[in-house]
Amino acid sequence: MHTLRQLESDLRALGLCAGSSVLMHSSYRSLGGVEGGAAGFFRAFLDLLGPGGTLVLPALSYRDVGPDRPVFDALRTPSCVGYLSEFFRTQVPGVLRSLHPTHSCCAVGRHAAELAAGHERDETPVGPNSPFAKLPETGGWILMLGCSADRNTSMHGVEETAEPPYLLDRAVRIPYVLRAADGTEIPRPSIPHCFRFGGLFCAQRYSRILDMLPPGALRRGRVLDAECVLMRASAVWEVGKTALERDPFCFVELVEGED
Repeated sequence: MHTLRQLESDLRALGLCAGSSVLMHSSYRSLGGVEGGAAGFFRAFLDLLGPGGTLVLPALSYRDVGPDRPVFDALRTPSCVGYLSEFFRTQVPGVLRSLHPTHSCCAVGRHAAELAAGHERDETPVGPNSPFAKLPETGGWILMLGCSADRNTSMHGVEETAEPPYLLDRAVRIPYVLRAADGTEIPRPSIPHCFRFGGLFCAQRYSRILDMLPPGALRRGRVLDAECVLMRASAVWEVGKTALERDPFCFVELVEGED
């Protein structure tokens, strides 16, 4: 069982500090056991960030919301991307959730309100009003804690800025309904990602961006037992968009079926 002191020390060594804004993708199991469990983990993480910091976790819900189940409920629809994400959504005080049927985020801290606001205006999953797209404005970082950089959801937003030919099916608009925390219901037709081209599936290879990031924008290390990558969000968006403008298929691999 790892101590919270060790957790804080490892996060500092990776490059996080008071006032940091962090969007975290996570595998709780990869940590190898934490004093106090998930509650202890978040207590130590938020203590490190302090009142000037912000913590954001994806709270994606594509497994529970779709064309056949089109209602997204900000209070009740679970996150389908890991134990820490759902614990953060339901158990950490003061967490705000953005409104999107499949690609919402939860946030707490200094920039939480501005990051969570307005996502319901986007007609695509990771549009300009999403927390993913607004994170660079806060000087934020993307942390892959014990999980592959191929799972970096911000890359969907990067793709949306360049719109490669496999990404969006603009002929489709799914008639979702968004239910806010106060019970207000907002109709929101949404264009889905398709990830298909020429009959082939486009498997995500977002980890390729790690070799493209400039010095200072990428840090690697361990947090407890978890291998971690910390990326400057602004660099991910800038470098990723430039790469897609050169080669629209640079972050995918065309495969038979689904990868």
